[in-house]
Amino acid sequence: MNKRIYVPDIECDSCSKVISKRFSKKSGITNFAIKQDYIDVDFDENETTDKEIITTIKELGFRADTNPFERKTLKERVKHYKENKHKYKIEKKVIGYAIGIFFILSLLELLSYYLFLQNMPNFLATYGWWLFYLNISVATISLGMWHVEAYRAKVTCMVGMMIGMTIGMQTGMMIGVVFGATNGFFIGAMVGMILGTIVGIITGRCCGVMGVMEGMMAGLMGGTMGPMISVMMFSDHLLWFMPFYMIINIVILWGLSYMVYEEVVEGNINVIKKSKDFSTLTSIAVIVTFILLTIMIYGPKTSLLSLV
Repeated sequence: MNKRIYVPDIECDSCSKVISKRFSKKSGITNFAIKQDYIDVDFDENETTDKEIITTIKELGFRADTNPFERKTLKERVKHYKENKHKYKIEKKVIGYAIGIFFILSLLELLSYYLFLQNMPNFLATYGWWLFYLNISVATISLGMWHVEAYRAKVTCMVGMMIGMTIGMQTGMMIGVVFGATNGFFIGAMVGMILGTIVGIITGRCCGVMGVMEGMMAGLMGGTMGPMISVMMFSDHLLWFMPFYMIINIVILWGLSYMVYEEVVEGNINVIKKSKDFSTLTSIAVIVTFILLTIMIYGPKTSLLSLV
């Protein structure tokens, strides 16, 4: 018997090799052809069934069905959200939590300024905008990580690598550019690289060593590229550049959240929702921000910035 089984998560040769290896060991399968998003399978009905083959594919971490998987357009997604808001409870929290964390960090920094920092010469002129962008970065990255961690489900290698790579890269880029502007390339690269790599490891582990490695490489790259941008543009309208830079980074992270919902959550009856509460998330964000602020203000200034 011949069946076409749709597998939308086949993204590369590695995916095909993993499936081929398992199929070669499964009795009853006489022939198969792996295409871009489906597999044509010939099998002996006396030895196996299409349901068993689908189960075999799912055990490898791929979605599989005899019916095609359909992705919604943005217009369809908006309509679906309006009609099924109960399905997007965690996604609705992401927006509120991000705004909440940003304002809490800003208020704590404002309080710290009036209590401890206002006597520092030119403090606001030197750090004002960069505190603003740091808070945006921490709030956005925190919620990107929170959204990924809010779901427990099998993640394909390709999706897992995208998660680790995207969050690791954007962490390095967003944090690195801030520290590059306030502390110079060396400190900016060290902070961006270390934080980006750590975030890449945490988020990429959802698909094992491949995701971890991809997250680490992205964190390394983003962490060095971010401060490079700010140092290179330090005397060339850097503050004009920053709003566009940050907006694009935020859009990328929000796009990742969209992908996670579409690829991991939607239609997955085995997904488990387990998200951290707002107070825990905020506490972590405050601690991380405090450490970063200490490095920013009291850490060494390198390269050209030491002359400013």
